[in-house]
Amino acid sequence: MPPPTVVSLMPQRYFFNLVGPVRAIEDPTGVEADTPDQAEAEARAVIAEMRASGDLPELGPGWRLEIRDAAGRLVRSIPLD
Repeated sequence: MPPPTVVSLMPQRYFFNLVGPVRAIEDPTGVEADTPDQAEAEARAVIAEMRASGDLPELGPGWRLEIRDAAGRLVRSIPLD
């Protein structure tokens, strides 16, 4: 019987941009994550932490968090309303 195949995930860089009705705040640094799901979990944790500490003010209707990969492709869009 052949040995099991091991799939190794390479971390990718994901960028979290705040996008509103008339402007965007881009993330120039990003974070490394193994999967888009992991990047989304990280983003949601950061949003919750920033809201709890008061560092993320109410942005108003129409704002969302866009998660983009290193090539600039939209991976997820999370409404912040």
